[in-house]
Amino acid sequence: MGLADDLAEYPAADEPEFTPRTEFDGGAGFIQTGPLRDAPKDYAELLAQFGYDPARVRIVGHPRISRWQQRARIRGTNTYETTWLQAFRFHIATVESIAEAADIDDIARRARKAPKTGSGEHWLVFQASDTQIGKRSRDGSTDEILHRYFESVESAVEEFKRTKRLGIAGIQISMPGDCIEGNQSQRGRNMVLTQETITEQTRILRRLMMHTVERFAPLVDQITLDVVGGNHDDADRQQNNYPGNNWATEAAIAVDDALKLNAAAYGHVEVRVPNKWSGHMTVPVGDTVVTIIHGHQWRRGGGMTWWANQAHNLQPAGGAQILQCGHWHEWHIESSATKTLIQSSTMDCGSDWYRDKTGAEARRGALVYLLRSGEVSRMSLL
Repeated sequence: MGLADDLAEYPAADEPEFTPRTEFDGGAGFIQTGPLRDAPKDYAELLAQFGYDPARVRIVGHPRISRWQQRARIRGTNTYETTWLQAFRFHIATVESIAEAADIDDIARRARKAPKTGSGEHWLVFQASDTQIGKRSRDGSTDEILHRYFESVESAVEEFKRTKRLGIAGIQISMPGDCIEGNQSQRGRNMVLTQETITEQTRILRRLMMHTVERFAPLVDQITLDVVGGNHDDADRQQNNYPGNNWATEAAIAVDDALKLNAAAYGHVEVRVPNKWSGHMTVPVGDTVVTIIHGHQWRRGGGMTWWANQAHNLQPAGGAQILQCGHWHEWHIESSATKTLIQSSTMDCGSDWYRDKTGAEARRGALVYLLRSGEVSRMSLL
C-alpha cells in the first residue's frame, strides 16, 4: 500500500459469509441447511453431513421449512424454468436429553430453574435514523432536530441505568442513514428547504456522533458506532459512484480518527462502516448477527422480501437475525421466529408534502432496546 492508500484507509466492517450452519452445546442445538431442491430423505444422513453421530444425536420436533421459487432463463432460449428451493431448520438433542425430557415433572422442574427472559449479557441498542440535519419544514429545522436527538441520547442513558441490573455487556450506536439532508436527493430540488451547507451539515453530524460516543463511553466496556449511508447522504450523483461515496460514513471515519487520538478514553469504542462497494453491512452485536441498511433499496413494505433474496443468494445479510433500517420515517417491526426487521422513526420535523397528501405525521425519536441471542426486548421510542 502507498501513502495515499494509508491515508484513505477506513474502518470497513468485516462481514461474515452466509453459509449453512449448526450450533450444539453438548445437549441440544440446531441445524440450518442451505437452499435445497429436494427435502432430505434420510435425517440420519443429514446429521452425519453436519458431523453428528446419529446413534447419539437425534432430530427432535418438527422442522421449520422455508420455500421459495427460483426462475431462470434456459440457456439459448427465451423460455424460463421455474424451480422450488427450500431450506430446513431442525432442532437436535442427545438421546439422553430426549429421554430426560419425556418426564413431564422433570420438564417443569428444569423450566423453573431456567434463566428468566431478560437476564444475561445483553447489548443496549441506540438506533437513530433519518436525522436529516439541515432539513427545514413547518415545525422546525436543525435546532429542533438536534434538541430531539439530544433528548433521545439522555433518555437512552437513563434506560441503561434502569436495565443494567439485567447485565449489559455493550452498547451499539446504530445510525442507518439519511444523517444529513444533503443536496443530491430528488435531483437537488430541496435546496430552498435546506438550511445549512453541506460542510456545515457534516460538521454538525460529526459532532453529534462524538457527543453520543462521549455520553455512552463511561457506561460499558464495549461500544460500536455503526453507520451506513442513505440516499440523502450521497456526495454526488452526477457520475455513477460506489455506495461508500457518502457523507454519513465519511463523518464516521473522521470520528474514528479522532477516537484513535485518545485511546486511553476511547480504546473500547469501535467504529464500523460498510465496505465502500456496499451500501449495507452485516456485523456481530454481542452474540447476535445484525445487518444495518438504510432502506431505500426496497419499496415500502418490501424489507423482508429484500432480506429473503439476500438469503436466497447466500449474501452475508441472509445470515443476520436482526435487520436495522430507516428511510420510511415510521417505527415499524416485522418478525418471524428467527428474523426481526426493526425500522426507525425519524428525527426531522416532518414532511409538509406528506402531511398535505396523507394527513400523517411521524412520532420522532430514537429506538432503544436490548438485544441478546437474536432476541429483542424492552423496546421504546425515546
